[in-house]
Amino acid sequence: MAEREPGTRLRLLGDAAAEFKIDCNIPIRRYFRSGQEMIKMAEVYHNEGSLEAAYILYMKYMTLFVEKLKAHRDFSQVLPAEKKRVKGVVKDVMGKTEVLKLTLKSRFEEEHKVWLKEEQVRRWEEQREQARRDEEMKEAGRRKMEEVASIERDRQVALWHQAQLDKEDRENRGVGPPAGVGEIQDYTPSRGADRVVYDPNKYSDTASAPSQANEGLPSYDSVVGPSVSPPPSYDRTAPSYDRTAKPAPNITAPSISALSISAPTPSTSTSTPAFDRSAKPIISTPTGLRTVMVPGDLSEAFLAVAKSNSDRGVETLGTLGGHLANNKFIVSHLLIPRQEGKSDSCTMEGLEDVWDVHDKENIIFLGWVHTHPAYSVFLSSVDMHNQYEWQHMLPEALAIVCSIKDGVVGNLRLTPAGMSEVGGCSLTNFHPHSKEPPLWEEASHVEVDWSQKVVLKDLR
Repeated sequence: MAEREPGTRLRLLGDAAAEFKIDCNIPIRRYFRSGQEMIKMAEVYHNEGSLEAAYILYMKYMTLFVEKLKAHRDFSQVLPAEKKRVKGVVKDVMGKTEVLKLTLKSRFEEEHKVWLKEEQVRRWEEQREQARRDEEMKEAGRRKMEEVASIERDRQVALWHQAQLDKEDRENRGVGPPAGVGEIQDYTPSRGADRVVYDPNKYSDTASAPSQANEGLPSYDSVVGPSVSPPPSYDRTAPSYDRTAKPAPNITAPSISALSISAPTPSTSTSTPAFDRSAKPIISTPTGLRTVMVPGDLSEAFLAVAKSNSDRGVETLGTLGGHLANNKFIVSHLLIPRQEGKSDSCTMEGLEDVWDVHDKENIIFLGWVHTHPAYSVFLSSVDMHNQYEWQHMLPEALAIVCSIKDGVVGNLRLTPAGMSEVGGCSLTNFHPHSKEPPLWEEASHVEVDWSQKVVLKDLR
């Protein structure tokens, strides 16, 4: 991104912060909660030096509460005290964002200056390399022309030798050339010492052939062939090349989605970069999901606390809390809220209690876990709708399913097709959904940390 003007880079960061939509089917209090977690993550990024990611989250917070959340159908039901609190946070965030903007602009200007110098060096090296290639092509052309000329000279020498041999043979036989045909021009090859020199004193003036000697002999043209011509001339002018034309590299622009943003990942490549100034501007933030680190004893601790329900064939659920560090989410807490479980579903009733613990422990929501006493690992329609609300707020949010029947644990998430279909579905309870393409999948951004122990809090 250093090739971009500082103002352009700042504008792109602002555009990235605005790339999300409000879903009125998601309770508005979830957005207020998500806003608080944006602030927590922005502060982490700021403290770690990931200023671009912090800037985007601060801008996203202001965009959410100043502009977009007002379009939610339940915005009028938000308590005035809550709106006042958020207004004060927006004012504080605005000040932080202005400071960050100046810092980033100064840094972008320095990076752009460095890039300009590196670009000059790169162009000079490119021109030098092109000149070297042009010279190699010219040299190859010269060698090719010399090779062709050498072959032609050898051919002419061979023809000359053949003509001399034919001439000597006719003189030995006393046969002259046909009338009107001149003598063959003398030609001295480069290796004249290898041929026999004709000496007329060695031969008699009296013809030894009979009077009808010409009868039955081949014609002159059939022996000598066409007259020998001088070696042709060649145009040795080197071909010209267009040094101004060069291929333009293609840069694929990454995209930014959802309400969360990843911190910029520094590049370790040592090769000289190529820039396509005609391409659509992009931002220097990664598009992949951030890793979620799960304690090694999480499943065991959850299954132990859910055992009494599992023995009765009743589902149990818990929530996952943790924090952001070094662009990774670390699950540290397993909370068991008040709930109502059935054989095929489980409904959380104590979400506010969970938020209270999150505030006290300074953690954020990272997913949820529940059991399937009589079923395999999968997401039902009810499960998918629950997961949609969390994953809409945080793309990395997990849905861990523990199959008691199969003794299997799965880390799941909705696919893009699942997010699209479930997000557009207004049905509740159990109902059918599409089979293809798959609406959920095994999460690939999960890693298990066996050195960490989960903090279990049963809030029931």
